[in-house]
Amino acid sequence: MKKIFFTIILLQLLLLPNAYAHGFGSKIDLPIPGYLYWLGGGAAVIASFAIISLFVKSKSYDDSYRTYNLRNLGFVNTLYKNKSLLNVFKIISIGLFILTILTGVLGAQFPIKNFAPTFVWVIWWGGFIWLHILFGDSWNFVNPWKNIFELIKFNEKPLRQYPEKLKSWPAFGFFLIFAWIELVYPTPAYPQFLGNIIFVYSVIVLAGMRVFGKDKWLNNCEPFTVFFNFVSSFSMTRVTSDGKILLRPIASGLLDVRYRFDQLCFLILILSVVSFDGLISTLFWYDFIGIDVFGGSGRLDVIYVNTIGILLSFIVFFSVFYSFVTIAKVITQTDITVVDLAQRFVPALLPISIVYHLAHYSSYFFLNGQLIIKLISDPFGFGWDIFGTSSYEIVRAIDFILLWNYQVAVIVIGHILSVYVAHRISLRIFKDSKKSIISQAPILLLMVGYTVLGLWLLSTSSI
Repeated sequence: MKKIFFTIILLQLLLLPNAYAHGFGSKIDLPIPGYLYWLGGGAAVIASFAIISLFVKSKSYDDSYRTYNLRNLGFVNTLYKNKSLLNVFKIISIGLFILTILTGVLGAQFPIKNFAPTFVWVIWWGGFIWLHILFGDSWNFVNPWKNIFELIKFNEKPLRQYPEKLKSWPAFGFFLIFAWIELVYPTPAYPQFLGNIIFVYSVIVLAGMRVFGKDKWLNNCEPFTVFFNFVSSFSMTRVTSDGKILLRPIASGLLDVRYRFDQLCFLILILSVVSFDGLISTLFWYDFIGIDVFGGSGRLDVIYVNTIGILLSFIVFFSVFYSFVTIAKVITQTDITVVDLAQRFVPALLPISIVYHLAHYSSYFFLNGQLIIKLISDPFGFGWDIFGTSSYEIVRAIDFILLWNYQVAVIVIGHILSVYVAHRISLRIFKDSKKSIISQAPILLLMVGYTVLGLWLLSTSSI
């Protein structure tokens, strides 16, 4: 009876009517201060922790969860067996890849008139992650480098053994370079630069797969494969080695993984990069570093400070995470090392990284993503109208209050999923409900901190 009463009170906190806060970027002015949203988000995470702790007990330490084989549905089974359909997806991925390079190098050099910038930065990087969440490891089917390698039918036997001690550190380095290009380089959307950098990177990837083997290179050195492999653990579906397509609760796949130290660092890098992206989009950042955002030479003025900032953001996020894990070790008096404990708990950070990615790129995707409708008819910017869509009028009237509420909901739900995953992991480690709850006190504080930070970054005045 006490549990039921307590649950009702907590649900009332979670279901408070929407409040509209001031300061969603510089686009709207809302009636009450933004900090009420930040505090409300943090309170929702705390309330969810209390509910999860009440109902998810030590019997759950086996990490079991319900699944359903989608191949039991006739049409799904038919589609799965249709190899021609898979080949169509592969051909489309290669075609889009070649088109991106050609339009970047040969097309009009004004970003909004060129297919490459919109497709790479908005459609692929900003929106493709949704396919992974809904349908599992989609990147494995459409990865253009993998498909080209298989199409050319390179000898699968590697020329050299991959140095196992490197693990996935090369992917970490490549992802850091990618993040630097996106966030720091002065003209990341300049079509010719984009086309050239993709071509050069493609040569590296194809050469790496030939020298060290396709799977070894992709799983250790190709950052987008590593990134989307992480996302696959969060997704609602999973394809097993025996051909089953399992529908499962979202984020439950994180209970099946155990990350190495290099993978832990990569995951924290993802979280730090997307957070730093949000930070450098705010007026607060420019005030902090003492540079006039409306004057000077744009990104050229901040190239050095942002380079340092992107490195420091990783160090800060890494240090904070390890500090809170250390506190968890001390208060539980466990014999497990801090490194081992961190590696066990780090999957709980993945939902935070993913939902902030979704929230951060949402307005960018919904507004700028419409450009692709025009660009499919005129990808080179030469004045073509292949499909009759080049005169499409971009819809710029967007309900920013609705968008803001979507972002808040995504952020809060993601952090609640993180709390749930962390609780299940702690039950696996300690196999005792009380000790599990004690161990999560610092982790919960960390989750609340991330919630408040994410909502602040989204709501503070932006450029």
